[in-house]
Amino acid sequence: MVNYKKFRSLPVFKLVSLQVCIKVQGKEWFKLERWRILRKLKWYIVIAIIAVMLISVFAFLPEKSVAPSNLISEKTDDSTSSQEELVPEPKEPKEPSIIDTLTDLVKPVISVFQKTPRIKDAPTINSSVWMMVAENAWDYYKPGLGVNSVTGLPYSNNLHCTYFTDWDLGSYIQAIIDAQEIGLIMYDGAWGSFDRIDKVLTFLENRSLNQYGYPFQFYDAKTGIEYHSPLYDDEICGISDTGRLFVALNNLRTLNDAFALRINNIVLNGRSNYTALVPSILNDVNSRSTYAYYICSGFASFWPQQLEAVPSTILSNILNSENLTSYGVSLPTAQICCEPLLSSFFELDNGDSLRLMGLVSQVYLACEAYCNATGEYMAPSEGYNGTTWVYEWVVAPNGEPWRVTDFWFHPLENTRPIVRYKVALSYLALFNTTFARNMVVWLEDALPEPINGYPDGMDNSRRTHERTSSIANTLILDAARYALHKEA
Repeated sequence: MVNYKKFRSLPVFKLVSLQVCIKVQGKEWFKLERWRILRKLKWYIVIAIIAVMLISVFAFLPEKSVAPSNLISEKTDDSTSSQEELVPEPKEPKEPSIIDTLTDLVKPVISVFQKTPRIKDAPTINSSVWMMVAENAWDYYKPGLGVNSVTGLPYSNNLHCTYFTDWDLGSYIQAIIDAQEIGLIMYDGAWGSFDRIDKVLTFLENRSLNQYGYPFQFYDAKTGIEYHSPLYDDEICGISDTGRLFVALNNLRTLNDAFALRINNIVLNGRSNYTALVPSILNDVNSRSTYAYYICSGFASFWPQQLEAVPSTILSNILNSENLTSYGVSLPTAQICCEPLLSSFFELDNGDSLRLMGLVSQVYLACEAYCNATGEYMAPSEGYNGTTWVYEWVVAPNGEPWRVTDFWFHPLENTRPIVRYKVALSYLALFNTTFARNMVVWLEDALPEPINGYPDGMDNSRRTHERTSSIANTLILDAARYALHKEA
């Protein structure tokens, strides 16, 4: 049985993306990109029309001079001055040109578009709002910011962490898929989706392997060379990170079969004998962990004959578990964390979507009930908390609700869970409730504008966590894509 206490790699790069894989052919990608371009073009057309109308108006205005007595120099205080100070020398005034007038009128309009719109100010949560959210999240993956501009490999935590795991790599692949489907990037061209994916697949085809023939736990995004950690040098293979990578690779080959041969060669016929790991996945058929469900789903997508029934059985185990009651809401006494649960719902297309939605709804209602009873928001997941990597459980491995553990699942009694931006926005995409919107606005008011991706979040003591990370912004992209497809 897989040891899910080592479910993830080190505390800096965990991530779970989410996506319900919509089967879109390559030609349809260009339609999505064209739609986004036309959407932006509308604004330019509107501004151009306004400019033409204003020019027409000013063209017919009678010419008149401006008297020297009307010229007053700018002042920085309210002190009085003589007329001589205000107008030192009467000079022939220069009449403002039409261009000057138009510039003054257009400046406020331009400033509106330069400022990141806020959900707080949106009359309704519609497709325009979700496109804005998607654009903000995708900004994390700018070359030189969240992706190395030379190697094309992702940073797990922006520039704070230059190494990454296969979990992070899977998250980046998923983010590219989301961005292409939404229409944020084109297929061709430098840093288009093909170029980005090609860089990642080339790395997977050629990277160095450990002494057992499997990937190292960490690689340096700046060089593509393995990063050694004394904690994991003796680990044969990080099954959890591998499973997450497989989820993304399967979604990629489903979306665009141009990559299918290379992906199959990496996973099924490559240098690493991943088939030898299948018995370990079979042994998890009795698990009640949302992590096990998500990871096993990644393996099952490549070995369906042996593993197809395993994820569904794990989900049944979770749903059929004995229940506990938290603030009036019933929850299964299974290992429930929002990261793999939301990722499973958004990213997997395995026939379990209705049952997954039922479990996600229970978790959401429990978070809302917690807030109603305590006055504190609750949107837990996993991630860095400023000190270490933590798991914020809805139901912890020991069966208790609302617990925080460290990387080794040891309880952290004095650690407050973070209200995660990625979970709050996922709830808004899924349910669009007042509670979800208020929680997002609460974070929006306290945290910096997401000009380079969304930050992690804030806890209820109002301690902000402003680091941007791959796993947070990929999940937000998943949520935005889901909401946009739902409205389409």
